[in-house]
Order: sequence, then C-alpha cells, then structure tokens
Amino acid sequence: MKSLYKAASAAAFIVLFGMLIHNMNAMWLEPTYLGFIDKAKDYGDMSKIQNAFESCGLDALQLCSFTYSGFAHMVNGLMLFLLAVAGREAFRSSNPILAQLLYVAGFLSGLGFLATGISDIPGTKYATLLRDLNPDYNTAILLTSTLIRGTVNVIAITGLGLFAALIGRAALLSGIFSKWGAWYGFILLLPGLGGLISPIFGFFYLLLCLPWLIWLGLQFRALAARS
Repeated sequence: MKSLYKAASAAAFIVLFGMLIHNMNAMWLEPTYLGFIDKAKDYGDMSKIQNAFESCGLDALQLCSFTYSGFAHMVNGLMLFLLAVAGREAFRSSNPILAQLLYVAGFLSGLGFLATGISDIPGTKYATLLRDLNPDYNTAILLTSTLIRGTVNVIAITGLGLFAALIGRAALLSGIFSKWGAWYGFILLLPGLGGLISPIFGFFYLLLCLPWLIWLGLQFRALAARS
C-alpha cells in the first residue's frame, strides 16, 4: 500500500494546485478582466458567459479563466478517484463501513469535478458548434450548458464536503491521521450541504478546502512512510 499512499499524497497536492487556480480565477481574473463581480447575478448573464468563452486566446491569456478552470476540474476529478481509493484502503480495517462511505463520497466528488471539466472544455466546443449552426438558439444553448455545468459542480462540492467529513470521522475513531485536520474536515460540510440549498453557499469551499488538502497530503505521506 506504500505506493498507493504516496500517490494519494501527490494527488492531494495536485488537487490543492487546482483549487489555487480556481481561487485565482474567482478572485482576480474573472472579476478584473471578465466583469464577474456579483456572483449571484453575473454568472447567470449569458452575454458575459459567451464573452468568457469567446475572448480566450493566445494573445489574451488573462481572459482564459474558464479554460484554466475546465482543465483543473478534470484533473481534480481524476485525482479524487485516487483519493477515494486510498481513503478506503487506509480505514478498511479500522472502520470498514466508514471506509466504504467515504469511498462513495470521494468517487461522487470526483465524478462531479470531472463532469464539470468536461462541460467546460469539450462541452463548450460542442456548444459553440451548436450555436454557430443554430444562431436563433444561441442564448438557449448557453443557458442549457450553464445549467448542466452548475448542477454537476454542486454534486462535486457536496461530495467533497461529505468526503472530508467522513475521512475526519474515520480518522478520529482510528487515530491513523492527526486530529486537527480531521476536525477541520467537518467545516467543509457547510459549503457542501449549503450548496444543496443555494449554489452561492457552495462557492465558499474554494478557500475552506485549502488547509484541509495540505493536511490530507501530509497525512498520506506520513502513512506511506509507516507502511
């Protein structure tokens, strides 16, 4: 299992890097260069969404935040699959039920992030083709794409919150991981469950998950060393 836990440690830090990209986009690139100031309204403005898709180019890399997010989401999704497997193996003997539950939550989160990235990259290409061939339905296609992306992103965030909380619970019961990050994992339930009420609440996961991912990467690294 040593190689699995080493890979999981690397995966946690890769997800951390992806989340830093999302934070850079949300806090700097999108409000500064694309005009996304009010998260409750601007991400529902299809003229701004269309501009974000079409303005990206090699001569305007500061306008490519949607593309950066798309690739980061896809990579994060794949890394969460690995973290789900490693988490299940780490707690299989001490907490078999929790191990299975956290695996399901991690897999759900990974699937949501992967689907979000697919919506952002190949999905956008497909939507652009449809809009070019059906100009009368331009706004309708953008609305549909935005709705699909937002829905799968909520699944990703909710899954991540459940994954963090379940790992925290398993860690507290088994003593395999340190306690501070285990308790911190419960905080990620707030945006995870809040996003089921309103997507706006889910956005808070972007900052909240950073310390937890550092903790998770370090715990898997230490577990690999002990294996």
